[in-house]
Amino acid sequence: MKIAAFYENIVEGARAAGISLETAVRELMQEGLELLYISGFAYKDSADEIESLLKSTGIGVEGMYMFYNFGEDPEDRSYEELIDTTKRLGGTNVLLIPGMLQPGDPENEKKTDNMIHGMRRAAAYGREKGINVSMEDFDGPDAPFCTIDGLAYFLNHVPGLTCSFDTGNFIMEHEDEMQAFELFKDRICTMHLKDRAKEGRYPDVRSKACKDGALEYPAVVGQGYIRMKEILDRLKEMDYQGNLIVELYDYSPAHMLEGIRESVCWVKENIS
Repeated sequence: MKIAAFYENIVEGARAAGISLETAVRELMQEGLELLYISGFAYKDSADEIESLLKSTGIGVEGMYMFYNFGEDPEDRSYEELIDTTKRLGGTNVLLIPGMLQPGDPENEKKTDNMIHGMRRAAAYGREKGINVSMEDFDGPDAPFCTIDGLAYFLNHVPGLTCSFDTGNFIMEHEDEMQAFELFKDRICTMHLKDRAKEGRYPDVRSKACKDGALEYPAVVGQGYIRMKEILDRLKEMDYQGNLIVELYDYSPAHMLEGIRESVCWVKENIS
């Protein structure tokens, strides 16, 4: 299991710290960071910078992710570029967020079917290219796959679709992450290690509103209430061959690099 972090988290932290992105990445690599996880948006905006960073530091790419709107445009094939880029950069998986639904929209059933259609095409293309195409339990109330049942519906209706398991996103309806893990464990291609807390560690930590209005906050991996140690122990028991991505979206920008470093160190200690 290699340890990765979100490229955008590092960019935000480096900017807040007033240091170069390369310096931030090199310092995190000294702590055990081995891979970057990159959004398609970031790559489109900064492809040259990202590729230069990969060459200068020697850090690898874990995978890439991107948002789509298959509900409105099921024939969209722009995921091909994301899959091709991931393969070229040495990544092994892509995460596609296929769209959102609006409560009460009479077209929601049709839009869900369209999302399934788009994901089937993407998963088939990924198989051709040797890249795992995945979905996650996205932490947005308008995502029809933010719950256990919602994600299971897509996994059951898209042949070859895999799971980017996010430990902290089942909070939308306060579902049990271990129950979800046991259900999806055989489909997992990569792990997003996102911890949660009932309060923010710093005043500028941003909250996430659950479906019932409860506010949850991001936490350094291993310092929140998500059962991270139990999950890592289960992965070791399973001889899991994928990677581990520490995620700190909405964490304090001024303390982002510190949070990533603490997360990487905790993960490294607990998988050894």
